[in-house]
Amino acid sequence: MRRRFTMLRALLVLLTWLAFTPVWADGVVHLLASEAGGAYREAADAFRAAFAARRPVKFWTLAELDNRQIRALTSENNLIVPIGLKAARAVAEHHGGQAAVLTLMIPHVSAERLVWPANLPRRKVSHVHIDQPVSRTLSLVEVVFPRASRVGLVVSAENAEAVKGFQQEAARRHLSLNLEWVARPEQVAPALRGVLPEADVLLLLPDSVAFHAGNAQNVLLTTYRYRVPVVGFSQGLAKAGAVAVVYSSPAQIGRQGARMASRWKPESGDLPAAQHADDFSIAFNSHVARSLGVILPDLGEARRKLGAVDE
Repeated sequence: MRRRFTMLRALLVLLTWLAFTPVWADGVVHLLASEAGGAYREAADAFRAAFAARRPVKFWTLAELDNRQIRALTSENNLIVPIGLKAARAVAEHHGGQAAVLTLMIPHVSAERLVWPANLPRRKVSHVHIDQPVSRTLSLVEVVFPRASRVGLVVSAENAEAVKGFQQEAARRHLSLNLEWVARPEQVAPALRGVLPEADVLLLLPDSVAFHAGNAQNVLLTTYRYRVPVVGFSQGLAKAGAVAVVYSSPAQIGRQGARMASRWKPESGDLPAAQHADDFSIAFNSHVARSLGVILPDLGEARRKLGAVDE
């Protein structure tokens, strides 16, 4: 009888321990979305489906965790996957110095500006960027606008590194890159008036000064008045008036993140180097294209020319 009681007590202790063991035990992958639904949920669902059951995966929204809980999550040998810039900033600001971090759906320039703890090895931080590689973007320009030789670009200093890449790739392709720099929002309109008369196509990059949600409509209207087609970086821009865009969907980014996360080992915390998503989509605005006299290529053929592998 006493032996049975001892066994029951031991079982009760074990069950109690399991019930109250923190969900941020070592070796867990924690998805942390900036918001609950929309693109963030799409990326998270795709990540979980592709990651399968390699390790435990838990999903949180930023609203569910306070700063203390984020610090606890990041103080263990976990993998934290912030989805979106708000979540990435919160993890960087309150990082406990131990967990590896793989951000999803933030631009390259934003990833470079995140400040991580001094004691966190940089090999434990990586990203799947939301923006596209330079070669893919300029390939779209050549496929959709084969006669274009002058590419306009308006950016601020935050995109200085990206501009270097575009200058090198444009020179390799014998394209002329007509560049205007802006430092303040009020300089964007004059910069457009300077670059558009000398451009066959305007290239848009995410930029907190030069091009963002607050001025997107004005920029697109200005390009339309000058009858200069736009190449953009998101599906929403195609709907808003860009003639052609190349982008990686949240699901495509989520699957890429899962492939990178599958190579993470808690013992070392090392992650693969930052990447752009291998998978991408192209979208056209046929109405704007017709009004500007642009003859669009076949969508499937355009994807193949950009190196897409159909699933």
